[in-house]
Amino acid sequence: MAGNTGAAENSSLREQQKQATRARILGSAMACLMDLGVARTTTLEVQRRAGVSRGALLHHFPTHAELLCAVVDAIVVRNEEAVLKRLRRKARHSDPVEHAIHTLVDSMREPSFLAELELWVVARTDTELREALVSAERKALRDRLRVLDEIFAPLKAFPAYELVVSTSTEFVRGLAVSGILRSNPQSLAALSQQWIWAVKQLLPLQPPGH
Repeated sequence: MAGNTGAAENSSLREQQKQATRARILGSAMACLMDLGVARTTTLEVQRRAGVSRGALLHHFPTHAELLCAVVDAIVVRNEEAVLKRLRRKARHSDPVEHAIHTLVDSMREPSFLAELELWVVARTDTELREALVSAERKALRDRLRVLDEIFAPLKAFPAYELVVSTSTEFVRGLAVSGILRSNPQSLAALSQQWIWAVKQLLPLQPPGH
């Protein structure tokens, strides 16, 4: 009986160590992606950062594609959590539209958000990565909508609420992409204020098809 208990404990310990190694590799891959970008997130660099053997890395992630696919899931979840944390940490603005848009715009500066956008671009010519991204986005959709609902909660009664939420999300992604080449805080602030104005015009309107 004691032997069975000991074997079970050893098995549990090995499983915990296995999961800890996987988490360390995944964390290193995420950090590498944010620091160096997709092209330089190689298995060798991730192995070096994680401090694991080549065999351990290949045991958990046999190919570079599988490693990136696992990172996709983790980074999508991380970005939703980051937006929510920023929302709850940010002092609430007296104007709910400004508060919502500024929260989204601020969140796009997160390195993990930019890394996710980079993955989207690379996925244009990488079928396996694109399928992983679509799957990760689909799995995270409920949480993403929940986060957006919390950000825009004071505006939910307006007829164009759903239109404003969806177009604001796309607006922020566009700003993030253009900001990679044009880092101009004044331009960013001006565009944000223009979008806030546009949102206020849209909110009372009844969208087509409703």
